Amino acid sequence: MTRQTLPTRRPNADLTPTAWRATFTRRWHANPDMCHSIDPVGWHSGRMGVLALHIWGSAASRDLLAACLCHDLGEHMTGDVAWPAKQDSALGAALDRIEEQSLREMGMAYSITPDDLRKLKFLDRLDAYLWVLHVNPGILNGDGWPEALAWLEGEWAVLEAILAEVQP
Repeated sequence: MTRQTLPTRRPNADLTPTAWRATFTRRWHANPDMCHSIDPVGWHSGRMGVLALHIWGSAASRDLLAACLCHDLGEHMTGDVAWPAKQDSALGAALDRIEEQSLREMGMAYSITPDDLRKLKFLDRLDAYLWVLHVNPGILNGDGWPEALAWLEGEWAVLEAILAEVQP
């Protein structure tokens, strides 16, 4: 029997990079109706990628898929701050700055087109809605969820029109 050895470690290589560890950051911890659910950033990001491929297939750009994987990794520095708190412009700007800096430091910063950014926001909210539907559907009648569903429906109509423009 031949003994397997690990590959030689590169000097200064981190076997557990920050970006990998950041995938374990918990979502929903500040939401009293959802804090019981276990939904790490990595699960959420992976589901977003699956949704992108399901909805847009081969039209889902590599940049969109990379953004799905990386968009919340910076939250390992800030936590998953509740959406209502992010509506404070000063707090929202500070969170964006800290999270974007963290993404740059991890080498996970991304750049996407305006259409892909729109898709990313749609996928982010769609996954949140689907997670609540899966884990605690009883809250979908209040606390902003009916408005979230209306936004998703309206945004889907716009995204369908964009898709129709680019498909032959």
